[in-house]
Amino acid sequence: MYSWARRLNDLLVLRGWSQAELARRAGVSKENVKKYCQGAVGQPRGDTIPRLADALDVHFVWLRDGVGPQWRRIPVVGYVGAGEQFHAVDDLSQGAGLDSVDFDLGGVDPIAVEVRGESMLPVYRPGDRLLCSRLAGSDESGFLGKDCVVKLTSGAGYVKRVVRSGTPGHYTLLSYAAEPITDVALEWAAPILWIKRAV
Repeated sequence: MYSWARRLNDLLVLRGWSQAELARRAGVSKENVKKYCQGAVGQPRGDTIPRLADALDVHFVWLRDGVGPQWRRIPVVGYVGAGEQFHAVDDLSQGAGLDSVDFDLGGVDPIAVEVRGESMLPVYRPGDRLLCSRLAGSDESGFLGKDCVVKLTSGAGYVKRVVRSGTPGHYTLLSYAAEPITDVALEWAAPILWIKRAV
């Protein structure tokens, strides 16, 4: 059985769905879903895996390859108010607008880096793992103003906040504990989407 079929079957059990229900939600034939669940198909054609993943609310890269984050949306179970007190939202009527947080890597090249040393305290701690989505350097709307793992065209790499510089196609990299790096060209930028804190 192909490994993606095991993940598909596990999700059906978790959701409590039949194969027919998944087929209906994904707009895929019941016969094909049965074949996928049996592990008879290594790689479905076209946009089938993204459609199945979308119906199951998981990232298609995770469903297909088992890498990156599994969930596309994370449930919001409460809020923090005055005095930093956590308030659970048990009644959905209390949670208007708080049903979930998108956790979408946009289907592009997920990577992670581990923090070593204390130079980025207090924001990033030794042992933290930063989950990122690598984007093409030309798509600046995805990384401007955000903390990113970046690789410069010179080959150097950093974790920095990326802002525009005065030169078109160049950027300034801001740091928590060092002087800015100015007017550099990026090979790629990977916005930090999630931090797995060190224990």
